[in-house]
Amino acid sequence: MRKFLTVFLLLISLNLITLAEEKNTKKSPPQKLSSGEGFIIYKVEMDADEAVQILMENLKAHQLTVVDITDPSAPLSNNIKIFPDFDKLKVSYIQNILVTSITTLYKIFTVDPNAMVLSPWVVSIYQYEDDDYSYIVRTKSHLLLKGTSHPEVIKAVKELESRIDAAIADLL
Repeated sequence: MRKFLTVFLLLISLNLITLAEEKNTKKSPPQKLSSGEGFIIYKVEMDADEAVQILMENLKAHQLTVVDITDPSAPLSNNIKIFPDFDKLKVSYIQNILVTSITTLYKIFTVDPNAMVLSPWVVSIYQYEDDDYSYIVRTKSHLLLKGTSHPEVIKAVKELESRIDAAIADLL
């Protein structure tokens, strides 16, 4: 029995060592994917400009209105003398797509007009230089409603977030 127990413990130890080695040899997720709990980050294998065009169509298909598209880095690139290292992350492309939903707005505004500050929702798409992947980021805006006395507003926001996620999932 003692031999059996020794062999059993030895096998478990070897298995744990193997698992630890596998864990250490696997590439850890890039730092760029760990921005905090309030973000959902998707990684898609396509150029960002193509991802923007497809995503805009997908958002419309999920009954979301594209309000505008902006370049959040424009103020920095337009002031390169003041911010000479603004591009140190080597992001070659970035766009914010601002979206909303009339039905969600109605559900929010008729209950808690303060929650209107969430609209429009921002979906960012960026790509690093020499990277085959684009990254799509959205906030978990429902987290900002923690403690609200209006659970129907959280429900409406989560429903909108799920429509954004579905539009992004269609890219994957």
